[in-house]
Amino acid sequence: MQSYTIEPSTNNIEDLYKTYKPHLFSIAYRMLGSRSDAEDMVQDLFISIHGYLNDNVNNIKSYLSKMMINRCLNELKSVRKKSISYVGNWLPEPTVQFIDNSPLDNVERHDTISYAFLILMDKLTPLERAVFILKEVFAYEHSEIGEMFNKSEVNCRKIFSRVKKKVDLSSPKDEMLSSHLLEEKELVNRFISAISNGNIQPLVDMLTEDVILIADGGGKVSAATHPIYSRERVLEILKALSSSRFPESKAQLVEVNDQPGILLTKEGTPTGVICFEWDVQTMTIQRIYIIVNPDKLQCLN
Repeated sequence: MQSYTIEPSTNNIEDLYKTYKPHLFSIAYRMLGSRSDAEDMVQDLFISIHGYLNDNVNNIKSYLSKMMINRCLNELKSVRKKSISYVGNWLPEPTVQFIDNSPLDNVERHDTISYAFLILMDKLTPLERAVFILKEVFAYEHSEIGEMFNKSEVNCRKIFSRVKKKVDLSSPKDEMLSSHLLEEKELVNRFISAISNGNIQPLVDMLTEDVILIADGGGKVSAATHPIYSRERVLEILKALSSSRFPESKAQLVEVNDQPGILLTKEGTPTGVICFEWDVQTMTIQRIYIIVNPDKLQCLN
């Protein structure tokens, strides 16, 4: 027997909100790299359509997705202007989940958005980002995407193909990362022990020779304003971090975008998030991201 999906009535905004909020938030977070901005975007969208939506809309999910994408594209234009005056490196806003009561290797994951994915999205143009997310993540047809952007199906295919080549060349393989979660957890615990105790020597074998550290303080907290390259220089930064942050601060294992990461707190207040990209062949760290901009930690309070 064929099954049919019954969409909520367009006259009931509350039902639409409950049904499509997760989907629209996922689009906005991937597009903007900010949880707080994504939340605001979803709220604003439903406020804007209240009383203006009618039952003539054939595909409400596609209609709302188009509205969200267009809002995100407009926001990205503004963000890119603001980024010119942004102090230091810009990093996406992390999603942090505590894992004290749910062992990391047993956690069931839904709609995973890795931090590496958000980093990658920031390297794409807004249009490339939108086409890739809609097709690769949400499996929209090229014809549907074309309608959203008033472009031909062929044009959308070309854009997606171009982005796919960029992604294949630069993105880590998430399925490989997932298979190493338990090992990552153990390594991150070693990392925490090293920086907490002020003995960074155990970190030497955990870093690749060409490891890169990127910190985002947003000009509001002291942080390296340029990427730090090479194991030797990164170790110097980590040693400085260890001596300046501890013992006043506490480091604990958390999930950062569904991968093992570190939450830094001082007197219970979040002061930083550290997450990693791994060389899955050697299980060594090739990228370290440190987010200490307080604006990007507000959702953790």
